[in-house]
Amino acid sequence: MMRLSIFTVTCGLVALLSMNLAFAQSASDANTAQPAGSTSKSAIRAQNRQLSKAVRHALYATKGLTSSNIAVLVKGGAVSLVRTVPDSSQIQLAGDAAKRVPQVQSVDNRIVLEEEGAQ
Repeated sequence: MMRLSIFTVTCGLVALLSMNLAFAQSASDANTAQPAGSTSKSAIRAQNRQLSKAVRHALYATKGLTSSNIAVLVKGGAVSLVRTVPDSSQIQLAGDAAKRVPQVQSVDNRIVLEEEGAQ
């Protein structure tokens, strides 16, 4: 039962973060029309997956960072880091590592400190 609750909360968090990214565009972004023949949705998704993989690799390669519990969400160059880390110094470390990855336009670091006793 506890596993189901954690799963439900995690799915809700991902959904909220996705909605936040959709509403975060400026007025000029919303009014910009895509030209005919622009990049297809599948190509955009592939680019997002590739950038997500590059950010996860950068997090994994960062010394002193426990990246196993960090989720990376990408939408058009905007990267969101979510979930938890065991030490507060790792929050900034993760954000800095993500910013150094080529093609990353912005980083929304929503990593929080892991609660004591949490598994």
